[in-house]
Amino acid sequence: MLSSTVRQGVRILGWQLAGMILLTGLIWMYDGRIARSLLAGSGIGLLATSYLVFVLIKHDMQPARPASVLSFFANWFVKTLLVLGLLMIAMRSRSLLPEAILLGLALSLVMYWLAVMTRRS
Repeated sequence: MLSSTVRQGVRILGWQLAGMILLTGLIWMYDGRIARSLLAGSGIGLLATSYLVFVLIKHDMQPARPASVLSFFANWFVKTLLVLGLLMIAMRSRSLLPEAILLGLALSLVMYWLAVMTRRS
């Protein structure tokens, strides 16, 4: 059985995916270019959260080797590099709007915190 931390991480991924699909679908009816940009930005946030959830699952499956402070910061650093690298690639694309990419990433972060704040006890 997975720990409550891993279950919460998976729940956060669900919230982020639902927010991404909902907003992108609504905006798609207005403008496809903005919707693609929102999808790219929120997808970057979803990938970063997915990376950390997979790390949590890995540590949960290996109880003999618990996570250390060093591994926490190393994984956080890898996640940060992943986000920055993907943002640089997306911002250079001429077919995406930079403002909408950042808005999509912000949406992903808002959905993350909504999932954390609405946690069931």
